[in-house]
Amino acid sequence: MSEAFDPAQAADTALDRVLRSQWDGELAVVLRSPPGAGKTGVAQRVALQSALLLSQRCMVVTQTNEQAFDLTRRLLSNARGLPIHMFAKNDLNLPGDLVGAGNLVIVNKLEDLPSEASITIGNAAKWSWIRTGETCFDVQIVDEAFQLPDYKFHQISNLAPHHVLIGDPGQIDPFVNCEIERWRCDLAGPQVSCPAALVQRHPGVLQLSLPVSRRLNADTVQLIQPAFYPDMPFSAMSRDRSIQFPVAGVMPFDAALDAVAQGASIVHVELPPQITGEADAELAQELVASIERLLLRRARMSDDGHISEVRPEDIGVVCAHVSQVNAVRERLGPSLSRVFVETANRFQGIERPFMFVHHPLSGRADATAFHLDAGRLCVMLSRHRIGCWIFGRQGVTDQLTRFAPAGNRALGIDDDPEYRGWRAHLTLMASLARAGRVFPAVHGLAASHAA
Repeated sequence: MSEAFDPAQAADTALDRVLRSQWDGELAVVLRSPPGAGKTGVAQRVALQSALLLSQRCMVVTQTNEQAFDLTRRLLSNARGLPIHMFAKNDLNLPGDLVGAGNLVIVNKLEDLPSEASITIGNAAKWSWIRTGETCFDVQIVDEAFQLPDYKFHQISNLAPHHVLIGDPGQIDPFVNCEIERWRCDLAGPQVSCPAALVQRHPGVLQLSLPVSRRLNADTVQLIQPAFYPDMPFSAMSRDRSIQFPVAGVMPFDAALDAVAQGASIVHVELPPQITGEADAELAQELVASIERLLLRRARMSDDGHISEVRPEDIGVVCAHVSQVNAVRERLGPSLSRVFVETANRFQGIERPFMFVHHPLSGRADATAFHLDAGRLCVMLSRHRIGCWIFGRQGVTDQLTRFAPAGNRALGIDDDPEYRGWRAHLTLMASLARAGRVFPAVHGLAASHAA
């Protein structure tokens, strides 16, 4: 009989394989990660090993300054006194906790980059300003690599001979603000994410994956993995994640809240069918009222064994459009000012114990490629640690059936992003319906709640 699968052991084995690749002198490694698998932690460990054990000059590439700040905090607390350099512009405003940090060195120019064993962090845009024909580092780590288009990777890849590209292939594709028609048939075109393009150019490159999500629980993985990662199986780390309500539910919407308390980590709340376009005032009000109801019932959560009362800062709201973000923010009173509301693009890399999702297809008369995008929906449904409520108008499944993709593909390209997104949406909706996780919204919830 085969031994029972141990998620912790599987995660440790995958990490050991990544770290060993550096000792083996691999020129390039592509590491694929499901949501919440600790890819930034892996980047941190590879960087520390490179500098402290292999005496290398290590550069770390992030996609945003916020990611650079987060990784810097992690490294400062684990670098054993090794100075951490940040390659940044002169007028960069550092967060308060990094200002004056003892081991942090700000570097603005090529001439000031360290020449000895070290770790230097900067975003891809800043690194691209370096103009030199010589290598400045021994190894380059790219965090969130699947959000970096290949043309931007080419601008910085010459800075080191060894590369470790770490990222989540199920997230939103890189944004390219120019016409890409001439490269549409090129699997390694400049608009493609740098790990995917690298594998197409060099099929023999070492490819690894992290097999366990530390953020998502087993119930969420059973929904997310088939829909968004059909070719990359992964499991959940066994954790104590739950929510309890000391105050019993007496209102119709409480059924959706209680379902999460009973173990359903993702549920769908449906409003009556209506074509609203992007902005849906009623949905925004229903969503905000449900957040108020969650807090009014004095919910208590257990997050990896830590028990506490749910606070507004434990809640996030994610939307597809800025107009939807604004509609929700306008309805949040002062007591809910710490609820984080943003678009899916800005929510990448962020997590909250509880998430409220404005379904991207809700209230629309069509189903465009933008709203069908698998990466966008995947981000929306993978930010929570405990529970997620999706809000949308009835009829999304019928809408998907009416607007099935035409199947138009570029010559030589087997992948069809529009079909992939359509399939992911349909798979998820079918799974929620089969599991009895679709709940009707209560019209006028806010008014009855106030009463």
